[in-house]
Amino acid sequence: MEYVVRAYRAIMAIAIIAAIVAQLISSNADGRLDTGNFFSYFTIQSNLIGAAVLGYGAIRPDRNSLRWDSIRGAATTYLFTTGVVFALLLSNLAAQVGTTMPWVNSVLHQVSPVVIFLDWLIRPPRHQVGFPKVWLWLAYPIAWLIYTLIRGGIVDWYPYPFVDPRADGWGHVVKSCFAIAIGIIGFVFIVVWAGNSARRLYTRLSPDSAGSGF
Repeated sequence: MEYVVRAYRAIMAIAIIAAIVAQLISSNADGRLDTGNFFSYFTIQSNLIGAAVLGYGAIRPDRNSLRWDSIRGAATTYLFTTGVVFALLLSNLAAQVGTTMPWVNSVLHQVSPVVIFLDWLIRPPRHQVGFPKVWLWLAYPIAWLIYTLIRGGIVDWYPYPFVDPRADGWGHVVKSCFAIAIGIIGFVFIVVWAGNSARRLYTRLSPDSAGSGF
């Protein structure tokens, strides 16, 4: 089973990197791609985080620390957010949000969120994940939003309609971001609950596996 876990983690990490590179090359076909814009998409950043976590997990599946559990949980939350927000708000705007190639769109918005969430369940955290510390997971989305709004005002470009004040004003941006923030907090609860529940299940099924990587 361990070889299977390492294999799908490695395959998914490679697939994510391949998708990002393919889209980068395709988007720069005319030589006018703004790489700053490309790497400012939450989709790209969250998938790079996910690829790093899955890749490292493939190399070091025996990693056992609360910090590593927290990093995995954060990456799962970010990609979960990417998948849900795309499905609800952006599925008809794929070309406008940086993923013009259908297979790339599928890998980055659909496959990777599902795989990393299933990985969180198949290999749940080895330690109980507590809510006081998981609020740190929100630091990256908050930093991304601040960066996006400041940079957008400077370069006159925003990666997504819900953070673009030029069309419907700042009121629309505030309402959209508030709704998404509530959603992300909900995703944090889901990821923590799912991971801890899976850990307890594994522990009951195999008491000797607790804390050993299952």
